[in-house]
Amino acid sequence: MQHNRVRPMVEGGILAAVAILFALISVYVPFIGVFVNLIWPVPIILLGVRNGYKWSIMATVVAGVLIAILLGPLHAVGVAIGFGLIGITLGHAFRKNYSPVKSLICGSIASLISKAIVLSISAVVLGINPLNDQSEMMSKAVEQAIGLYRTFGMKEQDLQQIAETMRNVLDIMKYIIPAGFIMASVVDTFLNYQVSKSVLRKLGTFIQPFPEFKNWSLPTYVLYLFILSIAMLYWGKSREIEPLVYVGMNIQILCTMLLALQGLSLVYFLADKYNVSKFLRWLFIIFVFTNGFFMQIAMFAGAFDMAIDYRKLRTPANPA
Repeated sequence: MQHNRVRPMVEGGILAAVAILFALISVYVPFIGVFVNLIWPVPIILLGVRNGYKWSIMATVVAGVLIAILLGPLHAVGVAIGFGLIGITLGHAFRKNYSPVKSLICGSIASLISKAIVLSISAVVLGINPLNDQSEMMSKAVEQAIGLYRTFGMKEQDLQQIAETMRNVLDIMKYIIPAGFIMASVVDTFLNYQVSKSVLRKLGTFIQPFPEFKNWSLPTYVLYLFILSIAMLYWGKSREIEPLVYVGMNIQILCTMLLALQGLSLVYFLADKYNVSKFLRWLFIIFVFTNGFFMQIAMFAGAFDMAIDYRKLRTPANPA
Protein backbone atom coordinates (compact mmCIF):
# COMPACT_ATOMS: atom_id res chain seq x y z
CA MET A 1 0.00 0.00 0.00
CA GLN A 2 2.81 2.39 0.94
CA HIS A 3 4.63 1.61 -2.33
CA ASN A 4 1.45 2.36 -4.29
CA ARG A 5 1.24 5.76 -2.62
CA VAL A 6 4.92 6.67 -2.89
CA ARG A 7 5.14 6.18 -6.66
CA PRO A 8 2.46 8.77 -7.62
CA MET A 9 3.94 11.22 -5.07
CA VAL A 10 7.38 10.91 -6.66
CA GLU A 11 6.00 11.17 -10.20
CA GLY A 12 3.82 14.08 -9.14
CA GLY A 13 6.81 15.95 -7.73
CA ILE A 14 8.92 15.33 -10.82
CA LEU A 15 6.19 16.30 -13.30
CA ALA A 16 5.23 19.38 -11.25
CA ALA A 17 8.90 20.42 -11.40
CA VAL A 18 8.84 19.91 -15.19
CA ALA A 19 5.73 22.12 -15.40
CA ILE A 20 7.52 24.85 -13.42
CA LEU A 21 10.56 24.50 -15.70
CA PHE A 22 8.27 24.90 -18.72
CA ALA A 23 6.90 28.12 -17.20
CA LEU A 24 10.42 29.48 -16.68
CA ILE A 25 11.41 28.59 -20.25
CA SER A 26 8.28 30.30 -21.60
CA VAL A 27 9.38 33.54 -19.94
CA TYR A 28 13.14 33.56 -20.39
CA VAL A 29 13.79 31.71 -23.66
CA PRO A 30 12.72 33.58 -26.83
CA PHE A 31 10.83 31.80 -29.63
CA ILE A 32 11.02 28.35 -28.00
CA GLY A 33 9.24 29.75 -24.97
CA VAL A 34 6.07 30.40 -26.95
CA PHE A 35 5.78 26.75 -28.00
CA VAL A 36 6.71 25.49 -24.52
CA ASN A 37 3.98 27.67 -23.04
CA LEU A 38 1.40 26.03 -25.33
CA ILE A 39 2.42 22.50 -24.27
CA TRP A 40 2.58 23.37 -20.55
CA PRO A 41 -0.28 20.88 -19.80
CA VAL A 42 1.72 17.86 -21.04
CA PRO A 43 3.31 16.96 -17.65
CA ILE A 44 -0.13 17.31 -16.01
CA ILE A 45 -1.61 15.02 -18.67
CA LEU A 46 1.07 12.39 -18.11
CA LEU A 47 0.46 12.43 -14.36
CA GLY A 48 -3.29 12.12 -14.85
CA VAL A 49 -2.94 9.16 -17.20
CA ARG A 50 -0.58 7.27 -14.88
CA ASN A 51 -2.12 8.09 -11.49
CA GLY A 52 -5.56 9.68 -11.92
CA TYR A 53 -7.02 13.17 -12.04
CA LYS A 54 -6.64 13.82 -8.27
CA TRP A 55 -2.86 13.76 -8.60
CA SER A 56 -2.94 15.97 -11.69
CA ILE A 57 -5.07 18.50 -9.78
CA MET A 58 -2.59 18.48 -6.87
CA ALA A 59 0.36 18.94 -9.24
CA THR A 60 -1.39 21.85 -10.98
CA VAL A 61 -2.04 23.58 -7.65
CA VAL A 62 1.53 23.05 -6.42
CA ALA A 63 3.00 24.23 -9.74
CA GLY A 64 0.70 27.26 -9.73
CA VAL A 65 1.76 28.30 -6.22
CA LEU A 66 5.46 27.94 -7.01
CA ILE A 67 5.10 29.78 -10.33
CA ALA A 68 3.34 32.61 -8.45
CA ILE A 69 6.32 32.81 -6.06
CA LEU A 70 8.93 32.68 -8.84
CA LEU A 71 7.27 34.66 -11.63
CA GLY A 72 4.38 36.49 -9.99
CA PRO A 73 0.63 35.86 -9.49
CA LEU A 74 -0.35 37.17 -12.92
CA HIS A 75 1.83 34.63 -14.70
CA ALA A 76 0.59 31.86 -12.42
CA VAL A 77 -2.99 32.72 -13.33
CA GLY A 78 -2.21 32.73 -17.04
CA VAL A 79 -0.33 29.41 -16.97
CA ALA A 80 -1.73 27.23 -14.17
CA ILE A 81 -5.36 28.27 -14.61
CA GLY A 82 -5.15 29.00 -18.33
CA PHE A 83 -3.65 25.61 -19.22
CA GLY A 84 -4.00 23.43 -16.14
CA LEU A 85 -7.61 22.47 -16.75
CA ILE A 86 -6.70 21.19 -20.24
CA GLY A 87 -4.09 18.91 -18.68
CA ILE A 88 -6.45 17.59 -16.01
CA THR A 89 -9.24 16.97 -18.53
CA LEU A 90 -7.10 15.32 -21.22
CA GLY A 91 -5.31 13.18 -18.64
CA HIS A 92 -8.66 11.90 -17.35
CA ALA A 93 -9.93 11.37 -20.92
CA PHE A 94 -6.85 9.33 -21.84
CA ARG A 95 -7.10 7.28 -18.65
CA LYS A 96 -10.77 6.48 -19.38
CA ASN A 97 -9.96 5.60 -23.03
CA TYR A 98 -12.23 8.24 -24.54
CA SER A 99 -12.31 8.37 -28.33
CA PRO A 100 -10.07 11.03 -29.95
CA VAL A 101 -13.08 13.18 -30.91
CA LYS A 102 -14.62 12.98 -27.43
CA SER A 103 -11.24 13.80 -25.85
CA LEU A 104 -10.82 16.77 -28.19
CA ILE A 105 -14.30 18.09 -27.37
CA CYS A 106 -13.80 17.70 -23.61
CA GLY A 107 -10.36 19.30 -23.74
CA SER A 108 -11.60 22.18 -25.90
CA ILE A 109 -14.44 22.91 -23.47
CA ALA A 110 -11.94 22.85 -20.60
CA SER A 111 -9.65 25.21 -22.50
CA LEU A 112 -12.51 27.59 -23.23
CA ILE A 113 -13.57 27.59 -19.57
CA SER A 114 -9.96 28.27 -18.55
CA LYS A 115 -9.73 31.26 -20.88
CA ALA A 116 -13.01 32.62 -19.50
CA ILE A 117 -11.73 32.24 -15.92
CA VAL A 118 -8.45 33.98 -16.72
CA LEU A 119 -10.27 36.86 -18.42
CA SER A 120 -12.68 37.15 -15.49
CA ILE A 121 -9.85 37.23 -12.95
CA SER A 122 -8.00 39.83 -15.01
CA ALA A 123 -11.11 42.00 -15.29
CA VAL A 124 -12.42 41.68 -11.71
CA VAL A 125 -9.43 41.05 -9.45
CA LEU A 126 -6.53 42.67 -11.31
CA GLY A 127 -8.55 45.48 -12.89
CA ILE A 128 -7.42 44.55 -16.40
CA ASN A 129 -9.74 43.96 -19.33
CA PRO A 130 -7.65 42.23 -22.03
CA LEU A 131 -10.43 42.58 -24.61
CA ASN A 132 -10.54 46.37 -24.30
CA ASP A 133 -6.75 46.57 -24.10
CA GLN A 134 -6.45 44.49 -27.25
CA SER A 135 -8.93 46.73 -29.07
CA GLU A 136 -7.00 49.83 -28.04
CA MET A 137 -3.73 48.28 -29.21
CA MET A 138 -5.25 47.41 -32.57
CA SER A 139 -6.65 50.95 -32.95
CA LYS A 140 -3.22 52.40 -32.21
CA ALA A 141 -1.70 49.99 -34.73
CA VAL A 142 -4.08 51.34 -37.40
CA GLU A 143 -3.06 54.92 -36.57
CA GLN A 144 0.63 54.00 -36.70
CA ALA A 145 0.18 52.26 -40.05
CA ILE A 146 -1.58 55.32 -41.49
CA GLY A 147 1.22 57.53 -40.16
CA LEU A 148 3.79 55.30 -41.83
CA TYR A 149 1.94 55.42 -45.16
CA ARG A 150 1.75 59.21 -44.84
CA THR A 151 5.54 59.43 -44.55
CA PHE A 152 5.75 57.52 -47.85
CA GLY A 153 3.91 60.39 -49.52
CA MET A 154 0.51 58.76 -50.09
CA LYS A 155 -2.43 61.04 -50.85
CA GLU A 156 -4.83 61.87 -48.02
CA GLN A 157 -7.77 60.53 -50.02
CA ASP A 158 -6.05 57.15 -50.37
CA LEU A 159 -5.08 57.21 -46.70
CA GLN A 160 -8.70 57.79 -45.70
CA GLN A 161 -9.84 54.80 -47.75
CA ILE A 162 -7.13 52.59 -46.23
CA ALA A 163 -8.00 53.79 -42.73
CA GLU A 164 -11.71 53.10 -43.29
CA THR A 165 -10.95 49.59 -44.60
CA MET A 166 -8.68 48.80 -41.66
CA ARG A 167 -11.26 50.08 -39.16
CA ASN A 168 -13.96 47.95 -40.78
CA VAL A 169 -11.70 44.91 -40.44
CA LEU A 170 -11.06 45.89 -36.82
CA ASP A 171 -14.79 46.13 -36.14
CA ILE A 172 -15.32 42.66 -37.63
CA MET A 173 -12.50 41.27 -35.50
CA LYS A 174 -14.19 42.66 -32.39
CA TYR A 175 -17.37 40.83 -33.41
CA ILE A 176 -15.69 37.46 -33.89
CA ILE A 177 -13.72 37.34 -30.62
CA PRO A 178 -15.84 34.40 -29.30
CA ALA A 179 -15.17 32.38 -32.46
CA GLY A 180 -11.47 33.17 -32.10
CA PHE A 181 -11.44 31.87 -28.53
CA ILE A 182 -13.22 28.68 -29.56
CA MET A 183 -10.78 28.02 -32.41
CA ALA A 184 -7.82 28.76 -30.12
CA SER A 185 -9.20 26.28 -27.57
CA VAL A 186 -9.48 23.54 -30.19
CA VAL A 187 -5.94 24.20 -31.45
CA ASP A 188 -4.53 24.18 -27.88
CA THR A 189 -6.21 20.87 -27.14
CA PHE A 190 -5.23 19.22 -30.43
CA LEU A 191 -1.59 20.24 -30.00
CA ASN A 192 -1.43 18.86 -26.45
CA TYR A 193 -3.24 15.70 -27.55
CA GLN A 194 -0.66 14.99 -30.24
CA VAL A 195 2.38 15.79 -28.10
CA SER A 196 1.08 13.78 -25.12
CA LYS A 197 0.21 10.84 -27.36
CA SER A 198 3.77 10.73 -28.68
CA VAL A 199 5.32 10.95 -25.19
CA LEU A 200 2.98 8.32 -23.76
CA ARG A 201 3.75 5.98 -26.64
CA LYS A 202 7.45 6.15 -25.71
CA LEU A 203 6.47 5.34 -22.11
CA GLY A 204 4.53 2.28 -23.25
CA THR A 205 0.98 3.67 -23.10
CA PHE A 206 -1.08 3.55 -26.28
CA ILE A 207 -3.42 6.45 -26.99
CA GLN A 208 -5.84 6.10 -29.87
CA PRO A 209 -4.75 8.39 -32.73
CA PHE A 210 -6.98 10.52 -34.91
CA PRO A 211 -7.79 9.05 -38.34
CA GLU A 212 -5.53 10.00 -41.23
CA PHE A 213 -6.24 13.56 -42.33
CA LYS A 214 -7.46 12.38 -45.74
CA ASN A 215 -10.21 10.41 -43.96
CA TRP A 216 -11.51 13.21 -41.75
CA SER A 217 -15.24 13.72 -42.08
CA LEU A 218 -17.18 16.32 -40.11
CA PRO A 219 -20.90 16.05 -39.24
CA THR A 220 -23.32 17.24 -41.92
CA TYR A 221 -25.01 19.62 -39.48
CA VAL A 222 -21.99 21.94 -39.92
CA LEU A 223 -23.33 22.72 -43.40
CA TYR A 224 -26.82 23.35 -42.01
CA LEU A 225 -25.38 25.67 -39.35
CA PHE A 226 -23.51 27.58 -42.05
CA ILE A 227 -26.75 28.09 -43.99
CA LEU A 228 -28.49 29.11 -40.75
CA SER A 229 -25.75 31.67 -40.03
CA ILE A 230 -26.32 33.28 -43.44
CA ALA A 231 -30.03 33.54 -42.67
CA MET A 232 -29.27 35.01 -39.22
CA LEU A 233 -26.95 37.62 -40.73
CA TYR A 234 -29.49 38.60 -43.38
CA TRP A 235 -32.35 38.79 -40.90
CA GLY A 236 -30.28 40.60 -38.27
CA LYS A 237 -28.95 43.23 -40.67
CA SER A 238 -32.28 43.81 -42.42
CA ARG A 239 -34.13 44.12 -39.07
CA GLU A 240 -31.21 45.82 -37.28
CA ILE A 241 -31.06 43.11 -34.60
CA GLU A 242 -27.44 43.42 -33.50
CA PRO A 243 -27.29 40.34 -31.18
CA LEU A 244 -28.53 38.18 -34.08
CA VAL A 245 -25.79 39.59 -36.33
CA TYR A 246 -23.23 38.99 -33.59
CA VAL A 247 -24.20 35.34 -33.10
CA GLY A 248 -24.62 34.70 -36.83
CA MET A 249 -21.20 36.11 -37.66
CA ASN A 250 -19.45 33.93 -35.06
CA ILE A 251 -21.29 30.81 -36.23
CA GLN A 252 -20.39 31.63 -39.83
CA ILE A 253 -16.67 32.03 -39.00
CA LEU A 254 -16.57 28.69 -37.17
CA CYS A 255 -18.48 26.86 -39.89
CA THR A 256 -16.32 28.42 -42.60
CA MET A 257 -13.17 27.07 -40.92
CA LEU A 258 -14.75 23.62 -40.48
CA LEU A 259 -15.90 23.49 -44.10
CA ALA A 260 -12.43 24.56 -45.25
CA LEU A 261 -10.92 21.83 -43.06
CA GLN A 262 -13.20 19.27 -44.68
CA GLY A 263 -12.23 20.65 -48.09
CA LEU A 264 -8.52 20.27 -47.28
CA SER A 265 -9.18 16.70 -46.19
CA LEU A 266 -10.86 16.05 -49.55
CA VAL A 267 -7.85 17.60 -51.33
CA TYR A 268 -5.52 15.25 -49.44
CA PHE A 269 -7.74 12.30 -50.34
CA LEU A 270 -7.57 13.19 -54.04
CA ALA A 271 -3.85 13.96 -53.81
CA ASP A 272 -3.20 10.47 -52.42
CA LYS A 273 -5.44 8.95 -55.05
CA TYR A 274 -3.61 10.65 -57.93
CA ASN A 275 -0.10 10.67 -56.33
CA VAL A 276 0.26 14.45 -56.10
CA SER A 277 3.56 15.54 -54.53
CA LYS A 278 3.68 16.69 -50.91
CA PHE A 279 5.13 20.01 -52.02
CA LEU A 280 1.99 20.85 -54.01
CA ARG A 281 -0.22 19.77 -51.11
CA TRP A 282 1.56 22.08 -48.68
CA LEU A 283 1.56 24.84 -51.25
CA PHE A 284 -2.24 24.57 -51.51
CA ILE A 285 -2.58 24.67 -47.72
CA ILE A 286 -0.44 27.82 -47.55
CA PHE A 287 -2.60 29.44 -50.24
CA VAL A 288 -5.78 28.48 -48.37
CA PHE A 289 -4.68 30.29 -45.22
CA THR A 290 -3.17 33.29 -46.99
CA ASN A 291 -5.55 33.86 -49.90
CA GLY A 292 -9.29 34.40 -49.66
CA PHE A 293 -9.98 32.88 -53.09
CA PHE A 294 -8.31 29.56 -52.17
CA MET A 295 -10.09 29.61 -48.82
CA GLN A 296 -13.40 29.82 -50.69
CA ILE A 297 -12.34 26.93 -52.95
CA ALA A 298 -11.57 24.79 -49.90
CA MET A 299 -14.84 25.81 -48.23
CA PHE A 300 -16.97 24.94 -51.27
CA ALA A 301 -15.07 21.65 -51.68
CA GLY A 302 -15.84 20.86 -48.05
CA ALA A 303 -19.52 21.74 -48.48
CA PHE A 304 -19.65 19.57 -51.62
CA ASP A 305 -18.10 16.59 -49.83
CA MET A 306 -20.30 17.11 -46.79
CA ALA A 307 -23.47 17.23 -48.91
CA ILE A 308 -22.90 14.19 -51.11
CA ASP A 309 -20.30 12.22 -49.11
CA TYR A 310 -17.94 11.98 -52.10
CA ARG A 311 -15.41 9.79 -50.23
CA LYS A 312 -18.17 7.48 -48.88
CA LEU A 313 -16.89 7.86 -45.31
CA ARG A 314 -20.33 8.00 -43.72
CA THR A 315 -21.65 4.76 -45.20
CA PRO A 316 -22.75 2.01 -42.76
CA ALA A 317 -19.72 -0.07 -43.77
CA ASN A 318 -17.31 2.71 -42.73
CA PRO A 319 -19.03 5.11 -40.35
CA ALA A 320 -17.50 8.50 -39.58
